[in-house]
Amino acid sequence: MKESKKWYNDVIMVGSLLFIIPPVGIYGIYRSETIPRLWKNTVYSSVIIVAVIFFLVFFR
Repeated sequence: MKESKKWYNDVIMVGSLLFIIPPVGIYGIYRSETIPRLWKNTVYSSVIIVAVIFFLVFFR
């Protein structure tokens, strides 16, 4: 039986989705078994920084 590759283990697919549909891309990074932990942490940190800046700019 042939094992199919999950979409979230395809680095190019997840990277594309990160720019086209960010919530789906972030979920793909979370689920991925092929993306190194350093890149996962970098993406999570970037999302948090953007969210904090957004709240500081628009809700002060």
